[in-house]
Amino acid sequence: MTAPWEEAEDQNIMTTLKKTKRKSLIRSILISLAVSGLMLIAVFYGAAQLVDRLSSNALYSEQQYMRISSPNEFNSGYKDNRGFLSGVLEMNTYKIVDDVPIPWKTRWLNYNPWWFPFTTGAYGGVSNLSVEDPRMKQEGYEYYRYYNSDNGQREMAFYIPEVDYNGKIINDLPELYKMNGDKRVELALSFDKDYSFEEAKSLLPTGIKQVWYWVDTYDDREGFNFKPYPNGNDPAKMNYPTPMSANYGVYGFGVWPDREQAKPEDFIGAVQTGVDKKGKYHSEYQRIFNYLKKDKAAPEAGDLRILGVVVTGTADGLKSLKDQTYVRGAVLGAVVDKY
Repeated sequence: MTAPWEEAEDQNIMTTLKKTKRKSLIRSILISLAVSGLMLIAVFYGAAQLVDRLSSNALYSEQQYMRISSPNEFNSGYKDNRGFLSGVLEMNTYKIVDDVPIPWKTRWLNYNPWWFPFTTGAYGGVSNLSVEDPRMKQEGYEYYRYYNSDNGQREMAFYIPEVDYNGKIINDLPELYKMNGDKRVELALSFDKDYSFEEAKSLLPTGIKQVWYWVDTYDDREGFNFKPYPNGNDPAKMNYPTPMSANYGVYGFGVWPDREQAKPEDFIGAVQTGVDKKGKYHSEYQRIFNYLKKDKAAPEAGDLRILGVVVTGTADGLKSLKDQTYVRGAVLGAVVDKY
């Protein structure tokens, strides 16, 4: 038999062991929770820092690209909707038409690390409005005039010298005579040939404000479909090139709201920065850089050839462009009232 005092002692030992195990378990749980909490904090802090850097890089990249790819268009602000390891930038832009600002577009840009397959934000896309112009239809144009999907204003178009458009080149200069003479007008002029920057500046009549210069960056005219090609449905019929849109494949430089002087060096500097940064549009910057420099180490201001210019002014003031032999195409953009 076990003595009574030995039985009581065994019971105390069992109780002590249970308490020790319970304390050990609680301590382990608390330590695990603390470690997990610290790890979660570290993960979310790291993710927040990464998203902040991704957002800053995406915004910088888009703003820099706008400087060469968006004629007479400027950034007016943005919203940044962030999620875990991803987000979406909502950028708003505007134009200045003879000192009158006009809201232009809303752009969405998703960003996330390349290894993270999920994104937070907006999906889908927008495109310009295509509206059939009765005059263009009557004259046999095979393309439509484009309009801005945000505000219904006309979108500019650009015609490359020496490209065969089958004679279908828009000339909106007669439209100026149908407007109130005080209307503020944006107009894309395509030249008959390429010019130097100084030549382009001197071509236009005095008093017309030149706000953006279109630069020749077309290294592969075959790849850009700048020649007529057989129609797939009717081999006897030819398809002809269409003008370049202000939203794609048109590069240049111009004035800014806080600076009224445009210089070729601005364009070269922006392209050089794009090459050095190796960001989203690096391959396009590199292509332009290589085309401009030819066999030199880097392009120079004199290497830029100007194919056209965007001008703004009153309808009456722009009438002086009529019958100018260097104007191959003239396409209206935004048209606004002064007040």
